[in-house]
Amino acid sequence: MLSLLSQVPSTQRARSSADSPGGKKRRSHPTPSQTPEIDAAGSRQAKETEVVLKIASRWTDLQGAFELVYENYLQCGLTEPNPYGMRVTPFQLVPTTEIYVAAQEDEIISTLSLVRDGELGLPMESCYPEEVASRRDQGLHLAEVSCLANRRLGRGQSLPIILRLMTLMAQCAQRRGVNQLLIAVHPHHAKFYHCCAAFDRIGEERSYEAVQGKPAVAMALDLDRAPVDHPALYRKFFGVSFPESVMRFTPIPEHMRSELQPVVEVSYDAAVACPGVELAVA
Repeated sequence: MLSLLSQVPSTQRARSSADSPGGKKRRSHPTPSQTPEIDAAGSRQAKETEVVLKIASRWTDLQGAFELVYENYLQCGLTEPNPYGMRVTPFQLVPTTEIYVAAQEDEIISTLSLVRDGELGLPMESCYPEEVASRRDQGLHLAEVSCLANRRLGRGQSLPIILRLMTLMAQCAQRRGVNQLLIAVHPHHAKFYHCCAAFDRIGEERSYEAVQGKPAVAMALDLDRAPVDHPALYRKFFGVSFPESVMRFTPIPEHMRSELQPVVEVSYDAAVACPGVELAVA
């Protein structure tokens, strides 16, 4: 079998047209039965401009997501160049993590990861151990929103897509029994997460060495308390459910996790005490 990573140029980022290790050409023909289709305002629109939200399981979608994170992080000075042109963390390769994407035709234009508390713990807890531990001690099921990246389409186009993708992620998290969503963000973006997604600050500003020492603050969204504490935003995120088929649990396939391990080794420094702060591009 041809290695999936053999399709990735060794010196520069390039989009793959392969759907499988055999190099089959990909043509995306999503339908409403597969996932909701939205335009920049969140309404249904003609196929030529549709945006499809889904949990990634195909190589092309995963590669596009990891490349987009790499591009965003590199542009913001949060990572160093690497020969794969992707950024993948070990937390993304555990079987309890899911990668959410917004796709327009063949291009991934927004992505985030939902890392549920498991064998490796959560990315942010090496910088915020007490904040995470205190919630575990209460018996809460935790998950971290990680590796958010977005193609710069202009605020009027990008923001509704980001919020809709976060809505899908939040609904899936709730279905998977998550009580609280945690996130580490750049301080400049804390207001966005509070006003638009009801996250509250739970930790002081600290430095994340894995992203070149950039600052971060810890935030949390209590999904159990949200209907009472943030009723309007709760209705916005949970008022209309996504189809069952879209919310089906979809981790990265095992053989792809193995293939991506070399990318982790060059794009994520496991020796650094604090894993990467996730930067919202809004």
